[in-house]
Amino acid sequence: MRRALVLIAACACSRDDAPPSPSPAPPAPPRARAPLAASAESTIARADYVGPAACGDCHPDEHARWSAGLHRRMNQLAHPDAGAVIGVPATLAYAGGQMTFAAGTGGYTMTLAKGGVSATYHVTRTIGVKGLQEYVGRKDGTGDEVRLPFAWWPRRAGWYPQPYFDPWFASEDAFDAYAPLTEPWAERCPWCHSTYPFAQRIARATARPVGHGLEQAFTLAAGSDRLDVSQQVTVGISCESCHLGGRAHKNGAPIHFVPQGALPRPGAPVPSTFAAERADPAIVNRVCAQCHSGPSPRLPDGTALRNSSEALDLAASACTTARCIDCHDPHAGGSSEARAIAACQKCHTAQASPAHAGHGAGTTCLDCHMPKLVMGIDRVVRTHRISSPTNPALYSAAAPNACNLCHLDRSIAWTADELRRGHDVVLDPRRWTAYGELDRPVGEVWLASAEPAIRLVATAAYARSPLAKLVLPQLAAGLADPLPHLRAWTVFAIEDVLGRMLGPAEYDPRAAPDVRARQLRALTLQGPASPGRAAAPEAVRR
Repeated sequence: MRRALVLIAACACSRDDAPPSPSPAPPAPPRARAPLAASAESTIARADYVGPAACGDCHPDEHARWSAGLHRRMNQLAHPDAGAVIGVPATLAYAGGQMTFAAGTGGYTMTLAKGGVSATYHVTRTIGVKGLQEYVGRKDGTGDEVRLPFAWWPRRAGWYPQPYFDPWFASEDAFDAYAPLTEPWAERCPWCHSTYPFAQRIARATARPVGHGLEQAFTLAAGSDRLDVSQQVTVGISCESCHLGGRAHKNGAPIHFVPQGALPRPGAPVPSTFAAERADPAIVNRVCAQCHSGPSPRLPDGTALRNSSEALDLAASACTTARCIDCHDPHAGGSSEARAIAACQKCHTAQASPAHAGHGAGTTCLDCHMPKLVMGIDRVVRTHRISSPTNPALYSAAAPNACNLCHLDRSIAWTADELRRGHDVVLDPRRWTAYGELDRPVGEVWLASAEPAIRLVATAAYARSPLAKLVLPQLAAGLADPLPHLRAWTVFAIEDVLGRMLGPAEYDPRAAPDVRARQLRALTLQGPASPGRAAAPEAVRR
């Protein structure tokens, strides 16, 4: 909790055993401090920002959690002595060319070479650090900073080209790792990976309808899609990304989530008190929405299937009282399932009783109402769309449903019968032609889906299931998927089942098609669960 600012009066201290003084010195005057202000006229201009160190003077606990958290490292400068870069020097052969990542006294470089043509980029920044680390650089150290096409994937302990971790490519042929890089980094990445004056975000949204946070509630002179990087407060996400410029607060004014200093649009929230704003889901969640509102393919009920769309999913939920901070510590980052379940139980007290439990040991409200459907960075995570597992739109389209994510071996006819008997939900599976035969296991239907995101969800669900080792041959078929990110995520699933990494000699999703075909045949013949292999370190596997 943020603590109120207090004025501390100076006092004179004396020891009982000190000799009396005939003429005591007058007490030192209190330290001068700016007077308390009733409000701030502006919290969005560059001059209003003071940086995280100034915030830490009065909020050391929050500052300490932030310092050790992931938000701080979402974007870092790639100084050789700063420890920001986690990728190791290496050369990767890919698509008829090669990528070389090197470290020297002058810093890091990424060289892309193919067909006798090469380009060397001096790495200036990193993006991310835990699940994936991407890189930003300048060609020959000059010109615009651009996002580089290869990233370090800690889970695989290796370098991967963009289509393996970025599912937006319709095919690997649509990606050329060696083409000239022309899109400035400042037009996309730093809007969500750094801290800058909120006036820039409002001005960008004024120019065109972009963003889903509080920037949409205000207007300024139209701005640009390119962030003015020279105006950054920090290269990572720090205190004032959420709390806005803190200069007036540092001098005693109240802090607000609601921006001040721009013209409100109709219906814009009005500053009240910090406690009231912090309790208001409509305000708090729109603070998070300024970044967590990315595009995504969606299920028929609107559920996003890729990460970074959490705020949009929560906003579309039936639950209108949930705040992001009910489940997440915004300073340290991460989430706690126990904390999330406790948040649900604040309103749903009857469902919290042991008598309501009926789905087996370990099953919680999250499994039914926030199932694991979303492609994260290196694992499938829970959806933030809080909804009913009985939505007919999901069943009629053979989309993932919460029931069969656990009961993969059951048919959709079985699921419909269970919903009728246990929950009085009447659905007619005879109308669901998307499943083919109604007695076919739903997990098999999903593995064969024409929608890549559904195949990925099914693969991850089998990896979590007690059925996993029984269906390894079916999972291994995903290693031949034409989409590189599906092949990579199938490797994740098989490694989760086996409890070890697959070495590049066993299967490398980046290899040429003929090499992958030979490796897949060998895996299928020998079985991926060969005994006697050493397990990979936990930090690499997970």
